[in-house]
Amino acid sequence: MAKKKKITGFDALELEVARLKKRSIDLEDVLLDRVDFFRDNYKKMALNSIIPGSAKHSNALGIAGKVARFAWESGKFKNFATGALITALEFFGVQMGIKLFNKFAQSRKKKEDGQQEF
Repeated sequence: MAKKKKITGFDALELEVARLKKRSIDLEDVLLDRVDFFRDNYKKMALNSIIPGSAKHSNALGIAGKVARFAWESGKFKNFATGALITALEFFGVQMGIKLFNKFAQSRKKKEDGQQEF
């Protein structure tokens, strides 16, 4: 890091303000370049974080994505997928409800058994 100069006059202050404004603009340009890069590549990065190495095979995945998009836009497939998802969520909800009820029932039974011993 460069040694900071002591600002002693108004002219030096104006020069330092101008230098800092220029540096701020330069940093904004760098940030905008990084945002543009991210915007252009976020899909590949997200897919690569889920399936490592998938960015290398983006052509095959692009075709698979187009097929999936076409299938999703189809009303019959969307209805089937939505119904399957709702059924799965209901199943897991019922399973969780049963587990919670059994846990509650066991804790009540333990309390009742503990009170009867005395």
